[in-house]
Amino acid sequence: MKKTIEKENYLKTIYKMNEKGQSVTVTSLSQYFCVSKSTVSNMIKKLVVMEWVDTKPYQPILLTVFGKEKAAEIIYKHRLIELYLVEKMGFDLDEVHEIAEEIEHIKNANFFKRIQEILGDRDVDPHGSIIPKQSY
Repeated sequence: MKKTIEKENYLKTIYKMNEKGQSVTVTSLSQYFCVSKSTVSNMIKKLVVMEWVDTKPYQPILLTVFGKEKAAEIIYKHRLIELYLVEKMGFDLDEVHEIAEEIEHIKNANFFKRIQEILGDRDVDPHGSIIPKQSY
């Protein structure tokens, strides 16, 4: 399971870097995750095989259409959970990120569908980030 979580975290990071207009490279990911470039390269190879990213020598790493969809789903879950934790459970903003990091990897769509129903159709998480649209 850890391997899947790591892959999802890479996708999520690439998506967020793209949101900010940053170029995604082995070096930038290496710095972000505080790991060696070879560790990043090995993970990128796995993501290419899964058809989640596309890369060419000396070019930025890009999410494929499938990779964008998967990354948006993970980010949707994360931001939805943060919103739920703040609005419905009374957590402070500085408490919700770590909890959402764990919950975002739940695969049960009914769980997130129920949270979406409770919160209504929301566009922004409590930090002001856009919640990608998903339909469960």
